[in-house]
Amino acid sequence: MKLKKYIIISLLFLSCLGGGLFIFNNNSKITDVIADTLRLDDQEATVRAIKKVIPAVVSIIISDKQTITFIDLNTGKQVQDTDMVQKGSGTGFLISADGLILTNRHVVNAGNEKTAEFKIILNSGKQYIAKLIGKDPINDLAVLKISDKNLPFVELGDSDKLQIGSTVVAIGNALGRYQNSATKGIVSGLGRSIEASDQTGAGAEALDNIVQTDAEINLGNSGGPLIDLNGNIIGINVAIDQAGSSIGFAIPINDAKPVVKSVREIGRIVRPRLGIKYVMLTPEIAQTNKINRNSGAWIFISQDGTPSVLPGSPAAKAGLTQGDIITEINGIKLQDRTTLLSVIQKYKPGDKIGLRVFRNSKFMVLTVTLDEFK
Repeated sequence: MKLKKYIIISLLFLSCLGGGLFIFNNNSKITDVIADTLRLDDQEATVRAIKKVIPAVVSIIISDKQTITFIDLNTGKQVQDTDMVQKGSGTGFLISADGLILTNRHVVNAGNEKTAEFKIILNSGKQYIAKLIGKDPINDLAVLKISDKNLPFVELGDSDKLQIGSTVVAIGNALGRYQNSATKGIVSGLGRSIEASDQTGAGAEALDNIVQTDAEINLGNSGGPLIDLNGNIIGINVAIDQAGSSIGFAIPINDAKPVVKSVREIGRIVRPRLGIKYVMLTPEIAQTNKINRNSGAWIFISQDGTPSVLPGSPAAKAGLTQGDIITEINGIKLQDRTTLLSVIQKYKPGDKIGLRVFRNSKFMVLTVTLDEFK
């Protein structure tokens, strides 16, 4: 800050004494020095941030039982045997000194949760077998646990403070081969709603309030951290758009904090349930579907024929129907990055909440008693 003040004063002073050409040349030199300094500061901040986080980033190898059929050459008969084979890989990061690991649900879903083995490899090379604590029923998150103490762990940042253009770094087990690879970019978009699936197209899942980044996110990066230049976690890498270039997505860390809190306080993942399929409206979605509102949580008509209001759910009991738009929850407007998911997670199963609902060009208020996802 002192350097900048000094430069401004010097330029003003010289402009009174010297010619224009002299000032132009001097200004160019000073601009070059400032640019070089900024580049160096940015590089040093990036290196510091990666060094701070990378000891807590882990590679996850998922193995599961597989039945193998072969011919016994002595008898000519078919023989079956079972063996543990690798089913998938991904990334996670330690969030406590006693071994809690946050990752994606689709990473652990590579194996059967009752028979799969989750091998954890730290940056130091130490290896563990992890226990699956739980899978988040409403977001692509899961928690594993390894048994040790004094482990390196990360600090969780505040994703609500993110701005488009903020510098971020994605770290992960790229392609399942390149452990703790780091890529750098910026926040390209906020509050995205996307539908993600695996490479086969199966298991499509709607993801809400997602952070978009041009930091390269490769296969195997799933579950790894997206960090700011202070080395704080601001997102969990979750998906890429293969139709584009450098279009990656991460779950905001604030959307994962209720999961972390639940595991720490209760020992399992507890989420309140409303019981609807919805999408957060944007002007584009509203125009495409001929809806005369640009914001709110729209209970859309499901394309696969499954009900958008789950039978027996709190939403069904309260009288919500397909086509309804929830505009407020307890007076909190649902718009921009204030999504239905982010607001609902402030409450517990058993809590009563008031919904302002837009239906058939009229507003109404409904009371809902949340229950628990099972």
